[in-house]
Amino acid sequence: MGQAICSGVLNIDGVTPASITVANPGQEKRTAIEERFGVTTCSNACEGLPADTVILAVKPNKVDEVAAQVAPSGLGSATLISVAAGVPTARLSTLFGEDVPVARVMPNTPLLYGEGMSAVSIGADTPSGTADFVVALFQSMGRAVVVEERIQDVVTAISGSGPAYFELLAKLMSETACDLGMDADLARTLTIQTMRGTAELLERSEQSFDEAITAVSSPGGTTVAALDAMRADGLEEAVDDGVRAAARRSEELSS
Repeated sequence: MGQAICSGVLNIDGVTPASITVANPGQEKRTAIEERFGVTTCSNACEGLPADTVILAVKPNKVDEVAAQVAPSGLGSATLISVAAGVPTARLSTLFGEDVPVARVMPNTPLLYGEGMSAVSIGADTPSGTADFVVALFQSMGRAVVVEERIQDVVTAISGSGPAYFELLAKLMSETACDLGMDADLARTLTIQTMRGTAELLERSEQSFDEAITAVSSPGGTTVAALDAMRADGLEEAVDDGVRAAARRSEELSS
């Protein structure tokens, strides 16, 4: 996710590699990042300070470690943007300083290609102008909305983890097509374009999900046969269970 954000930020007008420093403890990864993006890298987060904006793109269990690294010098006047799943703004303020403007963002991987979906929550004592800045930053990589922090666990389950759900469905559809005799490259092309086109149809037509399903479901036809078989095998229950499990895990990470 950190590299996806780095790529997205570099697409913003006026932002150059010289204005970005990426901290990562692994030399091999730092070298790869330097070669890919042309940015400066360092092994310790505090080596990248001072900064105007600090984006905390680490796993939730690494947040305390990074906070300990920057504690000696502090973040100064920097705005802290965290994309660590399940870590609330109150905890970030405790770790990095009550006077640090804090935002919590749940983005997703499509922002690498300018099609991300990001949900922004602002810390209780963070100036409102910070929200505008963070939303504008992530809108440059797709879409961004401000949400109440209490629903961030649900956001994580829908748009944060969501790409993997669609990727799994695409994989299964393509594999079945291959089992039925289709070339793998053709199956991939048909599957991906069908998913892309359906997303565009839903966006432009403003149909409800049920209306869109009905529109392609001729009585006695192939779509109805497929949906009946999927529902009989428990697809709806499986998706419901999966989304709830992701939301529950996000909530567990915040405790």
